[in-house]
Amino acid sequence: MRAMKLMLLAACVAAAYVAHADELPSRLTIGYEQEGAVDGSPAACLATVKELVEWPEAEMKEAAKTLCAARKAHIDAYDALQKSYRHFAKVFGEDTRLNTGESVAQFAGMLKACIDHKSGITTGGHNVAIDIIPNHIAANCLEWGRRMLDDETAWYEAPAETHQRASP
Repeated sequence: MRAMKLMLLAACVAAAYVAHADELPSRLTIGYEQEGAVDGSPAACLATVKELVEWPEAEMKEAAKTLCAARKAHIDAYDALQKSYRHFAKVFGEDTRLNTGESVAQFAGMLKACIDHKSGITTGGHNVAIDIIPNHIAANCLEWGRRMLDDETAWYEAPAETHQRASP
């Protein structure tokens, strides 16, 4: 009988741990280089260009504008993904029937794999493209992820009778 009580206690503790482990973080962490730390300020872009090339001043200023545009696209895509994730987490996180925590971890891994995949099939560029290309890659993968979260959330929030497929 004592063994039975201990097993029941252990099962309750394990169930509580699983419920706690499945709580969703407030921010999606993907784990790629410079995640959430990209500086898109004109001064930072110009400083990077000056580190990478020794061109006439006008060409360096133009390169800095191009670099800032790539960084801004990356920053904007990251912010949009986080906004979509917060909505996704609010909607899906309340449904205890789902394994949302594991799903979010897999989603983050999928985005990291997208960035790694695209990085692996590029030469990486030269001159200022060394910094531009990774920002384009990240922006592309983050935008893809945002669209996926938005589609899944919209499907989940839609009335069941409007679903044209069985899952998001």
